[in-house]
Amino acid sequence: MKKHSTLLVLAMVLCLGVNTTWAQEKPEQEVATSESKYSLDFSVDIVSRYLWRGLLYSPSPNIQPTLTFSAGGFSIGAWGSYSLSEQYAEVDLFVSYNTGPLTLMVFDYYAEDETDLTAVDYFKWKNETTGHQLEGTIMFGGTDKIPFTLTAATFFYGNDKNADGDNNYSTYFEIAYPLKVAGQEVNLFLGGTPAEGLYHTEAGIVNVGFSTSKNLKITDSFELPVKGTFAVNPAAKDVFFVIGLTF
Repeated sequence: MKKHSTLLVLAMVLCLGVNTTWAQEKPEQEVATSESKYSLDFSVDIVSRYLWRGLLYSPSPNIQPTLTFSAGGFSIGAWGSYSLSEQYAEVDLFVSYNTGPLTLMVFDYYAEDETDLTAVDYFKWKNETTGHQLEGTIMFGGTDKIPFTLTAATFFYGNDKNADGDNNYSTYFEIAYPLKVAGQEVNLFLGGTPAEGLYHTEAGIVNVGFSTSKNLKITDSFELPVKGTFAVNPAAKDVFFVIGLTF
C-alpha cells in the first residue's frame, strides 16, 4: 500500500508539472488575484509550541515568519520556526502553483540544532547524506458543492530514511471540513499515514482535531488575530492544545 500511494502522489505531481502549511500549520499559500498580478506578503506567528501533522517538533514557544511572493497562480516563499527557549531552528522553502481548486507544491524542509551549526551542511544535497527533506504535495481546496479540503503529501528525496538507509517515502493524507459553531469558524481535520515512516511505525491516524481563530480587540482601532488548535495523535497516544498570535 505504501508503494502504491507514494507512486500515485508522485505521478500526479510530475504529470502536472510541478518544479518544486502550516506549525500545526506550515506556510499557507497566497494566490495573487486578477486585480493584482504580483503580491509580496510577510507575516509572523508566535505559537505556544511547534506542532505539525500530529508531530511535536518543539515543546516551547516558537516564532514563525513567512515570506511569500506570488505572480498569477505561482508562489515562491520561505517559512521558518525558531524556538524562544531551545536550540531549534528550521527554514523551509516552497514553490506552488494554484489552478482552480488544486494547489501543487514542493517543499524543502531543513532543520538543525543551533548548538552545533557545523553538524549539518546546508549545501550538501547528496540523497544519502543531505539534511534536506523534499516533499511533493497536492491540495484540493474545496468548492461550493464540495466544501471540504484534501491534502496528499509524500517525501521523495533526502533525510527521510529507514534503518537500512533507504527512503521511507513517508506519506500523509488529510481531510478537513470547515463549519460554523455558534457563529464561530471552526476547521475539523483528520490525518493519517498509510505505512511506516516519519509519522508512525505503521499505518495509522496521527492527527485529529479542530482549529479556530478570532480577532482579539486590543483597542478601538487595533485587533490581534488569535488562533487555537486542539489535536490528538491517536497512533502515538498524545494530545496537544496550541495557541498562536499572528502579526
